[in-house]
Amino acid sequence: MSEISNNREESRENDRGKEKEPLLRRAMDAFGTIFALNVCFVVGCIPIFTVGASLSALYAMCIRLQEDEEETVVAGFIHEFKRNFKQSTIAYFFILLAIFVMYFEFLLVKRVTGFISTFYTGILVTELIFMGLIVPFLFPLIARYNNKLGTTVRNSLALAITYKGSWLKVFIAWFAPIFICVRYPMIFVNIWYLWVLFIFGAIAYGTSTTMRKIFRLNEKKLEETARKAEEEAKKAKEEAETAAKLLEAEAEAEEKDKEDTGNKEDLDSEQA
Repeated sequence: MSEISNNREESRENDRGKEKEPLLRRAMDAFGTIFALNVCFVVGCIPIFTVGASLSALYAMCIRLQEDEEETVVAGFIHEFKRNFKQSTIAYFFILLAIFVMYFEFLLVKRVTGFISTFYTGILVTELIFMGLIVPFLFPLIARYNNKLGTTVRNSLALAITYKGSWLKVFIAWFAPIFICVRYPMIFVNIWYLWVLFIFGAIAYGTSTTMRKIFRLNEKKLEETARKAEEEAKKAKEEAETAAKLLEAEAEAEEKDKEDTGNKEDLDSEQA
């Protein structure tokens, strides 16, 4: 994973500084930030096909604002929206395509029976599990790192499997309120304005705290792996240089022995 902007020590200092601020002030700052981000996110989703780009920009800003890397919410959101637009939109369309395919597989399962029904049920369940594992981390990873989409998908799956508890938190945070509103439409009718003004931003802001911890842990592991690889490469280089010096010394000693042998033979011939 190639990092785009991460200074862990500075981030920790910022976190400690925030902890010293009054609780009410921090709460009001967070509320204002979440409100502004939520409005930006909803506006960014209006064309429908830009939902992916808007979601990645939302996560990028949540993480950056928590690390004090960006203070202007709207300008920062627009910048992140443009920066990740292409990859986020492609990922979003792939997700829509997968949902479309799974929906028709579901209709097929309801119409057929026997082995075919069991076969497609297995495929559908596998696809649902795969999508459920990938999607929670997909857009935060797009927001955080500059990687190819295939690499991002693999990283998303790897993080979901490695950090199961964190994945479950993020999954429930998004799935539970959406499921409730879909299952009970009257609830959504009564609180739709909260989604427009606050809920999207609150979920993203809350789950981005979990994302930051995961990213830090993963980056620390990558740094440790890179450090060990560098040490091993340095050690291998030193061993190769030592071996080369030994070979050179042996070659010089052998050459000297040849010269001494040749001189001795010349001396013996002169004496004869």
